[in-house]
Amino acid sequence: MGKMEQNTELSARLKQLLEERSSLEKDSQSSADLSDRKRVDLERGYDKLQRSLLALFRESKEEKDRIQVMFELVRLLENRLVNVQNFSVDPTSDTRALAAAVTKLLDQLGATRAGLMTSLELIYYRAILALFAGDLGGARSGFQAACQSEESDEANDIKFKSYVILGNLSHEEQDYQTARQFHDESIRYSHHGNVTAQALAFKALNSYALNERDEALALFEESLRLFQPEQPFFNSYFYRNALLFCGLIQYERKNMEKAREYYEKVVAYVEADSYDHFDALARLGKIHYAAQRFPEAAAAFGQAIDTHKCSENEYLVDTWFWLARTHLRQNKPQEARPFLEKIVSSEVKYDKRDQVAELLRKVS
Repeated sequence: MGKMEQNTELSARLKQLLEERSSLEKDSQSSADLSDRKRVDLERGYDKLQRSLLALFRESKEEKDRIQVMFELVRLLENRLVNVQNFSVDPTSDTRALAAAVTKLLDQLGATRAGLMTSLELIYYRAILALFAGDLGGARSGFQAACQSEESDEANDIKFKSYVILGNLSHEEQDYQTARQFHDESIRYSHHGNVTAQALAFKALNSYALNERDEALALFEESLRLFQPEQPFFNSYFYRNALLFCGLIQYERKNMEKAREYYEKVVAYVEADSYDHFDALARLGKIHYAAQRFPEAAAAFGQAIDTHKCSENEYLVDTWFWLARTHLRQNKPQEARPFLEKIVSSEVKYDKRDQVAELLRKVS
């Protein structure tokens, strides 16, 4: 194959990969139900595309082609971070190696000189690579520089994302006050109702961690009013998280009927095999129990147990306990007994074992 034909073939493959990346980005931004299964499918799509881009980079001989492929690799990592990983990265050996390699290429190939990146984009994407490399100090410095830059991108999208990630980094370090300030700043640069809703939900998480429940509830409720599931940039993770926290705050305040409304929305919205579905059902069971609606409580606890897909843990054991208590309140000791026996035989640490043993003696 001649050089011209080879270049034509590489260009065609690159064009196809660009279209695939664009399609993945649109899919992850426009999906109203970004369920766990959907998220896994998207991650697989990103993995496949990343391998294809790396293979194409190794085959490319022309500098302009190598720069273009390198740029798409950076864009892919950023798309994945924002649209699938909810601005959070757990670096692996693979991502560290890839980030280091792409950073080196940025230095060698001069993407800004090639006209593919502005100086603001270069600062931002370097920070993204530092994040994937596990260099939190470098990432933080880069995102702060992007926020302070006088250069602007379309709708200030880079500054919005940079403030969000800075807030997340502070949140992970339990510096919730600083995190809240960063997330508050991000709202100034949000360009869409769904994006603003995400920023409000981030800010609300920090208020909750600071034990400022009134502000947290107000922010979560405002975010829920802004979320538009059928519009672009809707993020189902933050939407259901806002529902769960509204339910939790109302539950903590003993406003059981208000809490019930939120948890019923979670059950109706999230996939049945998710932990959030289990958690909402278990909470609904306790709400019905407190109201002495024991048949409804038993049904909710039973559904929670049936849909629980994680390994045996304290939350599942606690749901067994509550279901057993519900059966006992209905004068059904024989239905309570199997769950009490399961708790006794479980290896999971549980602080109500003495109470369980006493109940089991009563039904034996």
